[in-house]
Amino acid sequence: MTLSIYLSFVTYACATTVLPGPNNVLLLAAAGQFGFRRCIRLLLGIWSGLVTVMLIAGGFCSVLGTLIPSIAPVFKYVGAVYILYLAYKTFRRSPIRTEGQDVERPLTYWNGFLLQFLNVKVIMLGLASYPGYFLPYGHSVWLVVLFALTMTACCGLGNLVWAAAGSLLCPLYNRYYKAVNSVMALLLIYCAAKIVFL
Repeated sequence: MTLSIYLSFVTYACATTVLPGPNNVLLLAAAGQFGFRRCIRLLLGIWSGLVTVMLIAGGFCSVLGTLIPSIAPVFKYVGAVYILYLAYKTFRRSPIRTEGQDVERPLTYWNGFLLQFLNVKVIMLGLASYPGYFLPYGHSVWLVVLFALTMTACCGLGNLVWAAAGSLLCPLYNRYYKAVNSVMALLLIYCAAKIVFL
């Protein structure tokens, strides 16, 4: 693999992963609700899940490619249902805690990790990217690891941007939390609809 092809892949990965998707919309809403620091576990779960899914996609791309027709519809609907559940949880969130007020706990590491296995966008991104950019250069374990780490780094950059935006807008969130939660829930519903109707 040449450096120019690798840089082309990095550009593609960054462009496709910075766009709104289930991870980014969820992080925007969660950081707006709880602040950036309290979403670090969710963020680490998302990144761990991403690298795991990308390792699987890269390592078993040829096998999964033959199974896609039977697996894709299952992941598509299960993923959409899970994203709708996250939309519901986002819609029901309260404003950020003030003194003496109880509030829901932030989403956990495992919420972020498991979302990656139901996030059809991430799965398809891995299955579409690896064969196009890496498979022509062999079946090396190092290529699979390079692919997984690069995709996770590019996704992670987008995740950080969205989480930081949610965290920085915290005072506005408290003031308009019902409207913000509604918009975020609608964006998650849109993501679920895109998955189902692709």
